[in-house]
Amino acid sequence: MKKFSMIITIATLLLSYFFVAQAQVYKVVDKDGNITYTDQAPQDGSGPMNLPEISVIKTVPTAPAATVTADEAEVIIPPTPRQLRKIYRDFSITRPAQQETFWGTENKVVVSWTSKLQLQPQMSVRLFVDGVARATTQSSFAALALERGEHKVRAELLDERGRRLINTELITFFVKQNSVGTNLNNRLNNRPRPKG
Repeated sequence: MKKFSMIITIATLLLSYFFVAQAQVYKVVDKDGNITYTDQAPQDGSGPMNLPEISVIKTVPTAPAATVTADEAEVIIPPTPRQLRKIYRDFSITRPAQQETFWGTENKVVVSWTSKLQLQPQMSVRLFVDGVARATTQSSFAALALERGEHKVRAELLDERGRRLINTELITFFVKQNSVGTNLNNRLNNRPRPKG
């Protein structure tokens, strides 16, 4: 059945090619001088046009296109650590600011960092708080729970192999909490005084 369908398809294609090749072209000029070319014989009985033979340019066979194996494919070389240091030299901590004080945050502090260029997906950031590595992340921030008092934070930008590329400036900040006594004193000192 498939063979029969294939034969019918090929025969149809050959016949349609034959009829297209044998088609006549007629030039019709209307009363306003407009020219129309058509494959339909005009009503005035004029004959088909004598067209020149189609010019055919024979081509020279070319060699098949070379295939490229995986070994020969273009290899993309990642930037060197030196190049990455230059690209991300503006890497810095954006929050907290130098000498910033956090009040009433329930000892939670968000440290964030940035660079003009987005970090590459394989890069990461290691965060140090008070000289101790606290987090390594591919995010642009880290949330920390800290005791009240003075803290120092810095970040290291790491490449995909964990090599340190850049250190940020050391940022000093403070975490302070309101105490019950402090709140009571503030309320007593700020209450309206009787006039008189």
